[in-house]
Amino acid sequence: MTFNSIYHTWGKKADAWLGAAPDLPDTDNTNTAFSVNCRVDIVQILLFAVSLVTRTWQLTLPRAVVFDELHFSKFVSLYVQKIFFFDYHPPLGKMLLAAVASYVGYHGNIDFDRIGAEYPPDMPVYQLRLVSAIFGSLLVPLTYQIAVEAGLSQWAGLFAGGMVLFDNGLLTQSRFILLDSALFFFILMSLLGLLKFRRCYNRPFSVRWFVWLILTGASLGFAVSTKYVGFFTALIVIYVIAKDFWEMLAYKDISDVCLLEHLCARAGALIVLPAIIYLSVFYVHLCTLTRAGPHDNIMSSAFQASLEGGLAAITKGQPLQVSYGSQITLRHTYGRPCWLHSHTHVYPIRYPDNRGSSHQQQVTCYSFKDIQNWWIVKHPNRDTITIEGTPRPVRHGDLIQLVHGITRRALNSHDVAAPLSPQCQEVSCYIDYNVSMPAQYLWKVDIVNRADDREVWQTIKSNVRLVHANTSYALKVSWKQLPEWGFNQLEVVTDKHINQQDTVWNVEEHRYTTTESEDPAKELSKAPLIPLQPTQLSFWEKFWEVQLKMIQPRPGDADAISEHKYSSSPLEWPLMTRNIAYWLSPTSNAQVHFLGNPAVWYTVAVALFLYLAILTFYLLRQRRAVYDIPKKEWSRFVFAGEIFLGGYFLHYLPFFLCDSTLFLYNYLPALLYGILLAAALVDHFIRVTTGIAAFRPCSVVVMTTLSAIVIWSFCQLSVFTYGSTQLSPNEIKQLQWLESWDFIVHKP
Repeated sequence: MTFNSIYHTWGKKADAWLGAAPDLPDTDNTNTAFSVNCRVDIVQILLFAVSLVTRTWQLTLPRAVVFDELHFSKFVSLYVQKIFFFDYHPPLGKMLLAAVASYVGYHGNIDFDRIGAEYPPDMPVYQLRLVSAIFGSLLVPLTYQIAVEAGLSQWAGLFAGGMVLFDNGLLTQSRFILLDSALFFFILMSLLGLLKFRRCYNRPFSVRWFVWLILTGASLGFAVSTKYVGFFTALIVIYVIAKDFWEMLAYKDISDVCLLEHLCARAGALIVLPAIIYLSVFYVHLCTLTRAGPHDNIMSSAFQASLEGGLAAITKGQPLQVSYGSQITLRHTYGRPCWLHSHTHVYPIRYPDNRGSSHQQQVTCYSFKDIQNWWIVKHPNRDTITIEGTPRPVRHGDLIQLVHGITRRALNSHDVAAPLSPQCQEVSCYIDYNVSMPAQYLWKVDIVNRADDREVWQTIKSNVRLVHANTSYALKVSWKQLPEWGFNQLEVVTDKHINQQDTVWNVEEHRYTTTESEDPAKELSKAPLIPLQPTQLSFWEKFWEVQLKMIQPRPGDADAISEHKYSSSPLEWPLMTRNIAYWLSPTSNAQVHFLGNPAVWYTVAVALFLYLAILTFYLLRQRRAVYDIPKKEWSRFVFAGEIFLGGYFLHYLPFFLCDSTLFLYNYLPALLYGILLAAALVDHFIRVTTGIAAFRPCSVVVMTTLSAIVIWSFCQLSVFTYGSTQLSPNEIKQLQWLESWDFIVHKP
């Protein structure tokens, strides 16, 4: 048996087992060196044309900031100006918008302060919204093609494409400066590439085989680089490919070398290629944004100092080596930005739980730059706090004292429970009350990222832990907020668990103290500078820092869930019990809401229930050795569940574990999979009832009625999709089909 015949046989069997589309006529002519087949699907072209019209009609209305356009318009402006910003989503979608804005000559010198603000004349609103509209228009023919490639009939594909076409929620997200349409496009392209690739199993390592495999991997890379939700589609694709490869292992006629080649090709296209795309996107992102901006404080001191302006301008010329007599500010290296801080106020004598304190001067971590963040590095065996002669650098392992620059009191810790973290020890600035509480203010400098054990403590570059010499506890931010007596600043403690990120600090601003003035504040502002080379960070250093920041919890998200008026929980999404107000006209009741088509969303909810019920019925019958449908139809039915039902749950269930603020539009990726599942269920129903004459008119009536309801519902709610209709209070009330929907009436 030849190599080609082995794979031709295995490919056909794999198609039958795994539910792929029926075999196409074998057009592989070994005598033809090169051939091109071109087929035009009129239905697909018509779907795209109608979709493009619905997505681009009155695209510039309203010419005002609509909901999350507030954020993405700002990001585009910052991109064009090369100003660094931070966002929890990967940058590809924003880069595409910025590329279009730059191409049409937008200079990015516009600021947006609120939702509903009018766009100025030089803002390319149409061009930016057109990017989203084009991606959104392509979703309809893609959905149709995916259904056909999955082995469904063209009628089922038309049903799926029509559901996407006439869903108000998908249409709304496709008309504004948002990232969702691009994300959905790459997700669907990944599915289409997967199904096309499976069609080529009987021609392994052919050009078409490689093209669809690479396109699948590239689409996954683009999806993940737009929003991390794309990762769930990657899991579906990898699962199907891995399952197919597992089936291939059963064929002993395929050599180990050939299996290894298949494994390498799949791993390279579906793992290595997406990783390269992801890294490349961030490389362009970080190389483009070189100027300091509004989000600098989120990043580390070293990252900030590597940008043009901002901290780089402040720290330019400051000393590199921390020496005895140095004036420094200590910033916490990881997590939210905050600086070691003290002030004249003391800890209360007793806390609400009746525990006593040392009544010493408070030490906190303050989230803003302040003159009281300055400390002086003092030699423990000298009384002076200035530099005398040649500066003597502080090295790893040295003992120091830290004297607060304003109050001149030394940083201290002792065996007293911290205010909010009683398992840790209190940190204070020592006040001598002449009682049996001696000063313990020696700190050992532990340079975490040192190259050797005698490395010098360096400004910005060195990450250090300050270990209390008497107790061997490390200085730490607990991230707990002190009450009003602590001015709601963050608690600073010492912890016996030294090796943790919360104990790592770095020097951000640095000056040398050469004179001891009676006015510490004046002295801090006049300290001389010594030249310092600009901070340089490699791409990898910047990349990993950005990644760590992106996976950290968003500050305040847990509280924001109950505060945002239009937030919702995943339980509310399938039945669409909430809406989101996107925009309201200041002169009339015209308004834009994110609101799906109830006929589409409820059809998906019913389809999920029916599919699970029918699957359970078939499994129980097969357990009794009763096979109601042919093997090929069973394989098609199961394969649709693996991809579409699996994709639905992967894009829906994780949100139950999410602590961030959630909105109804987070359900859209799952909805797309649900629409494809509904189409598969319709196709299955038509196939199993084909031979029953009584069901034919019934199927036609049901499909016609459902299609009419979908279109009617779309037309009724389109006034909230386009926002161009001036509604009366009575019209708004009539369109409030659910009491939980919250529309706005502010004009009589």
